[in-house]
Amino acid sequence: MDFLETNSWYGKNITKNAPSNQTITYNWLNLIAPSINEYFIQMQVHFSQPEYPPDFVLAMDSLTLKIEGLVRDICIFSGVTTFYQTNDKQGRNIVKEKDINWLLREEPIKTLFDEDDLLFFKYVLIEKAGINLRHKIAHCLMSYSEYNILNMHLLILVLFKIGRYDFVKSDEIVDEKVDELN
Repeated sequence: MDFLETNSWYGKNITKNAPSNQTITYNWLNLIAPSINEYFIQMQVHFSQPEYPPDFVLAMDSLTLKIEGLVRDICIFSGVTTFYQTNDKQGRNIVKEKDINWLLREEPIKTLFDEDDLLFFKYVLIEKAGINLRHKIAHCLMSYSEYNILNMHLLILVLFKIGRYDFVKSDEIVDEKVDELN
């Protein structure tokens, strides 16, 4: 945790103005730490008792969804719109969040991440020809055997790679774009 706190933007406090006129302060390390701790607990059990395979269900479920939040925040910090407007069946204007599929395919994202990193993120998280972890986890399409060491290690690599990009400016307050619509 010390490594991530000092060598990534995950330990930085982020302040947002929420639509309810509240100021929210958070940091991602607090949100991803339980998954990382569970990863290390499971690895320790596996190394000390190899006959018991590690159980990465909780760590992978949580971390996969948190990675979507990390990508969303990077988009917000970089001025990439994370929502879209549409009309419902009654013609009312509604605002919806873009999912990680949409966000990782946005044109400005190609300038924010290294091309190889972006390809890796897509392969692990969203590509049907890849592992597609985000979709499988979000829609409960994962078999227990897919919650394995390889996929867990790939998620940890995605986490490290995203953490090396620092879009958070100190003492910056980010206004959520949805505020402009209200």
